Amino acid sequence: MPAYTYMLDTNVFNHVLDGRINIDDLDGLTFAATHIQSDELRNTKDEIRRAKLLGIFSRLIEHPEPTNTFVAGVSVAGGARVGSGGMVPTESAIWGVSRWGEAKWGVGDGIFTGMRQELDALNKGKRNNVHDALIAETAIRNNFILITSDSDLFLIATKYGGACGNIFILKSASKSLPQTTD
Repeated sequence: MPAYTYMLDTNVFNHVLDGRINIDDLDGLTFAATHIQSDELRNTKDEIRRAKLLGIFSRLIEHPEPTNTFVAGVSVAGGARVGSGGMVPTESAIWGVSRWGEAKWGVGDGIFTGMRQELDALNKGKRNNVHDALIAETAIRNNFILITSDSDLFLIATKYGGACGNIFILKSASKSLPQTTD
């Protein structure tokens, strides 16, 4: 079992597509995402870019997990999917943003609200601050390492106790994996 699970901010998928990260270098690492990242990628206006981004998302997050049995409705060609791969529910539910069945009610301790308010203060209320706060809260509560190139999100997530890194941590993490021989 891998030592760490990485929660990828949406901007990481763009970095992979733009060649800043070689996707093959990420094999062996464990990733998680919420519906938020998937939704943001699906909102990419350029159809070709959107399709490529969703392909990267699928490879990193929704990869099929091999099982010993075939189950109708669960198994897919080339392997069987167990649950939903690396998809996890958000830790809070926000009306108009969260998807039914893919979000939890939240614990009401103010972490989500505090992060959102501080992001709004830092970047003048960017439209996706609610999304970023949901991603960060989910990473924090699940002990995932949040990977982002958004300096405001990095700052706020670490302030609230989250472990964060940038895309370069992924490169070093993949190099530290034990090498197998065929």
